[in-house]
Amino acid sequence: MSVVLVINSGSSSFKYQLIDVESQEALASGLVERIGEPLGKAKHDVGDVASTIELPIPDHTAGFAVMLEAFAAYGPSLETHAPIAVGHRVVQGGARFFEPTLITPLVEINIDELSFLAPLHNPGALQGIKAARAAFDGVPHVAVFDTAFHQTMPPAAYTYAIDKDVAERHRIRRYGFHGTSHKYVSEEAARFLGRPLGDLRQIVLHLGNGASATAIDGGRSVDTSMGLTPLQGLVMGTRSGDIDPSLPLVLAQREGWTPAQIDAFLNKRSGMLGLTGAGDMRDMGAL
Repeated sequence: MSVVLVINSGSSSFKYQLIDVESQEALASGLVERIGEPLGKAKHDVGDVASTIELPIPDHTAGFAVMLEAFAAYGPSLETHAPIAVGHRVVQGGARFFEPTLITPLVEINIDELSFLAPLHNPGALQGIKAARAAFDGVPHVAVFDTAFHQTMPPAAYTYAIDKDVAERHRIRRYGFHGTSHKYVSEEAARFLGRPLGDLRQIVLHLGNGASATAIDGGRSVDTSMGLTPLQGLVMGTRSGDIDPSLPLVLAQREGWTPAQIDAFLNKRSGMLGLTGAGDMRDMGAL
């Protein structure tokens, strides 16, 4: 049996799945969270059996050690189910990465350099990559970028109406996100309908704490709601979505907030949380 380990790492947590390549079924899954807090938490699921433990998890390296211990204690054994590769979700690949990419030290540098476009996501992904490469140093590690699927958008869809030189100098354009989700859903919809993907024009929605919409023509992304960062577009759990571009200036002038404070306000204190006081979409039905 050939298996791959898939990692989705953030700044204070990471999710994982061990997947059978042939059946594409998850043999095990888990979540390591509250990394860096006084008391961390790890959950490991195998079939219908869930195991949870709480303990200090100071960093991602310690988190991967906890994950390995969970596999050893609760299965499946990584000795008999050794991953042939490790896949990593990376949110922002800029215009550099169009497809899944073998991770090298140079790719790590590029991911780090693109962190200014996804400060809430890329640094955590990079921490997970480094910890995973140390834990599984004998297998290839592959980065799968959220932005890659949207590289087929035409200039009319990804270009902002600002000074061209400034935009090019700072790589300011619409990138789009949730690409792996939009790609998968469009393919599954075609399969469900029994029609060739190339014949379909679709509007695909990714709805969760983060949310986006994508127009897909013949399996290719042609427009999407998220932009330079995952903040643009639909109202989300804690993100504002589309606002008047002057709002940050008003907040700076009237509240005296710094750019970092404005960023935190729009990303973590807005959206459904700002409107209703509840930022988790699962709680919306109770309101």
